[in-house]
Formats: sequence, C-alpha cells, structure tokens
Amino acid sequence: MVRIAAGTLVGIMIFLTGLRTMTHGLRVITGPRLCWVLQRFAGSPTRGLITGVIMTVFTQSSSVTAAAAVGLVDAELLGLEQALAIILGANIGTTLIAQLISFRWGNIAPWVIGIGVFAFFLGQNTAWGRIGCIAAGAGGLLWGIDLVSLSLSPLSQMPALVELILRWEKSTCSGILAGMILTAVFQSSSATIGVTMALAGEGVIGLSGGMAVVLGSNIGTVLTTLAASLGTAREARQTAIGDLLFNILGVCCVWPALAGFLYLLQMSSDDVVHQIANGHTLFNVGTALVALPCIQFLARLVRYLVPI
Repeated sequence: MVRIAAGTLVGIMIFLTGLRTMTHGLRVITGPRLCWVLQRFAGSPTRGLITGVIMTVFTQSSSVTAAAAVGLVDAELLGLEQALAIILGANIGTTLIAQLISFRWGNIAPWVIGIGVFAFFLGQNTAWGRIGCIAAGAGGLLWGIDLVSLSLSPLSQMPALVELILRWEKSTCSGILAGMILTAVFQSSSATIGVTMALAGEGVIGLSGGMAVVLGSNIGTVLTTLAASLGTAREARQTAIGDLLFNILGVCCVWPALAGFLYLLQMSSDDVVHQIANGHTLFNVGTALVALPCIQFLARLVRYLVPI
C-alpha cells in the first residue's frame, strides 16, 4: 500500500510540475498580451466566449483566464457581462488537457521531455527556449498521469477498495464532493480529472463515478477565482460569484438527466477513459452554449446576490 501511495504521489507531482511548466512557457509567450487580448476582443458575449476559449487553450489554465477577467473588472476595464462570457469560454478551453490525456501518450512522454529540455537549454530567453519549456511541461504532464496509472493498477485487486468504489458509483453526490475536495487539494481540476481517468483506465472506477468526480471538479476549480476576488471591487466579486453560480447551476441541470448523459457518452467511445474525456468536453461546451444567451439574466442575478 505504501508503494501505491508513493508511486501515485510522485506521478501527481510530476503531472503538476509538467502542467505548471507548460503553463509557464505558454504564459511567457501570451502573458503580457493576455489582459490586452481579453479587453480588446471581448466586446460582446459571443466574442468574449471565443476569446476565453482561445486564451485558455494558449495558457492551459482556466483559473488564469478567470483571474485575469476578475482583475480587469476590478480595474473597470471590463463589464460583468463581458467577464462572465470570458469565463464560459475558459471552461471550454480547459477541456483540451483531458482530451490530450485520453490518448495515452505515456510511451513518448520521456522523449518529449528530453527534446523540450534540450531546446530550452539551447536558448532560455529565446523562442526555442519557450517552446522547449512548453514541450517539456507537456511531456511531464503525460508521463505523470502514466505513472499514476501504473501505481494505481494493483488497486483493482483489492476487494475492500472495489466495494468502496462501487458504493461511490451509486452515490453521485459522494463523487461530486470527492471531485470538489480533490480539486481544492491539487489546486487543479486537470489533475483531478487526470487521476480519475487513470483510475478508470485501470478498471478501478467506472463511467458513472468518473463523471461525478468531473462534475465536482468543475465546482472546485472556482476556488481560485474566488480567491482572486478577495478585497476587490463589487463587480469583481460579482464576477467570481457568477463563475461559482454558473458551475453549480450546470451540475444541477445535468444531475437529473445523468443516466441519459452517461448513455450518450457510452455511444461516443468503447473506452471508458475516452468516455470521461468526452463527458468533460460535452458538459463544459454544452453548459457554456446554453448559458451564453442568458448572460444578462445571470448578471442581474449575481448583482442581486452581491449588492455591495
């Protein structure tokens, strides 16, 4: 059991380090322009959503995009409606990591890390260095999840844990709570979803339990946005509360129809890992597109909930 825990912890640390390294490389390229792009191209809700998607794909962190939106609102450079649209787009952009993990590139990850490190040392302050930083981070991310998967494989042979997971599978509420807690601990919804997909790949957890954790991670990831809004102006706090409210409402809307949603995911692929990745994408894209026409209503509701 100690070996399982140690291997899993090392894998998660490598994953998080890879994610932070890749994000850092992307942020070096896009960071100085991030706030300018968000302010310049988020004139309407639709443009704001598209801008949020693009910037999150480049930074690979919905929290960074959301926190930047909160900062711009606090500086009175963005309105509440524009910021909420950007956050909707950020939720779509963050699904790329799960899709990337689902293809299981673990075998080539060490090569990607090696090439990335070599490129980085060729010129740390050049374009090659930044690309190398991104490549090494991406390789670490994929290798970390592969190590987590290998470490967790013996768990499928433990009857007590299998029984616990089966109970978890039958209680969507428990899975959602687990997703929220894990995301709060890891400070990364991508790490939570990655571990969940690793468990699913080893047959420890099924689609139902996996999707419950994914739904919970969508709520847990808002903690960063809420932290960024502390001590800010009223509209900035309203933006953070709007992010939280949007994710909670999205989960509440899908929850009653979860059986049908899971059936749809089962038709999308024969592999449960791909099913979970597809579920993450479908949920985030679907809820964002449904919420987009309701931005004005959501903004009014948030203003009512956070009046001062």
